[in-house]
Amino acid sequence: MTKTSAILISLAMLTTPALFAGEVYRVVSEDGEVTFTDSPPTNAEAEAVNMPKTNIAIAPAPPAKTKTDGDVTEDEVAYTSARIVQPSYNATIPPGQLDVVVQLALKPLLQSNHLVQLYIDGQKQGPAIAASTFTVSSLDRGKHSVHVEIIGADKKRKAKTQTVTFHVKQHSSNH
Repeated sequence: MTKTSAILISLAMLTTPALFAGEVYRVVSEDGEVTFTDSPPTNAEAEAVNMPKTNIAIAPAPPAKTKTDGDVTEDEVAYTSARIVQPSYNATIPPGQLDVVVQLALKPLLQSNHLVQLYIDGQKQGPAIAASTFTVSSLDRGKHSVHVEIIGADKKRKAKTQTVTFHVKQHSSNH
């Protein structure tokens, strides 16, 4: 270890609040080596070092994962709003449009350990995923309904949207 690194380590340790409860002294040996100590030697000259005051902030403890009312734990935030914003209620999907976009609005935003399950006409559409926009293809002509459920890490439903009805129009074939 070089003298410079020893000095830097000594200085770094001096900034640790627990280490300077008392005074700090700078001692220079006969060969010029500088050391810092909290108890000055009796056989050498020591110079008191004025250390700056240190601000100490104690981090708050993380919230406990105990159950509260319902299925929400204290580390989760309950959804205050979960609704489908697209398609709008009674929307008509025009002929030629092959895809229907389903867009979800959540307050607060989707939590990192939650997933979204899309339902069309009461049937699950694939696995639950971490998304708020879905594209549905190949719907038959006629009336359809869509709703979404938010599923927590514990596999329980955390929120459910309203059911939105929409209509798909397709060109009719006259043969």
